[in-house]
Amino acid sequence: MDYTRFFEESSPGLLRLCYLATLDAEAAADAAQEAMTRAWRDWDRVSAGGSDPGAWTRTVALNLCRDRWRRARVAHERRPAGPAPRPDELPDVDLRRALAGLATRQREAVILRYWADLDLAGVAAAMGVSVGSVKQHLARAHRHLATELGGAALDDLEVDAS
Repeated sequence: MDYTRFFEESSPGLLRLCYLATLDAEAAADAAQEAMTRAWRDWDRVSAGGSDPGAWTRTVALNLCRDRWRRARVAHERRPAGPAPRPDELPDVDLRRALAGLATRQREAVILRYWADLDLAGVAAAMGVSVGSVKQHLARAHRHLATELGGAALDDLEVDAS
């Protein structure tokens, strides 16, 4: 596959993944664009042999999102509270609030599993953890989301499915 086709097919999903990871449209666009730029820059290596450019790009994008969280946390600790947050960008305000209440790794596991539609091994590879850790993050996230959204809203999510 050439880079242009990869970009056209992967960009919308990568942007959605980054948005769900950050819950910030600008930060998501920046992370997705930077990940795609790095993929283009290193395309020969990223697409070589049996490699998976999509997995590589998702991992880079999530690392960029994590870096943003770290910088934001440090900046928040150094300054007083700022203006009110921007209006919610997810159509379901309750879902946005519930996702925002998850720990970072739990939210990553949820978005990779249910929005990026990766199997447990794919989620583990993208997060750089074991499948067991992914299951643990998903189970904890499921409990939190069930409390926040009500158990019926999560009936179709299978935590232990592979």
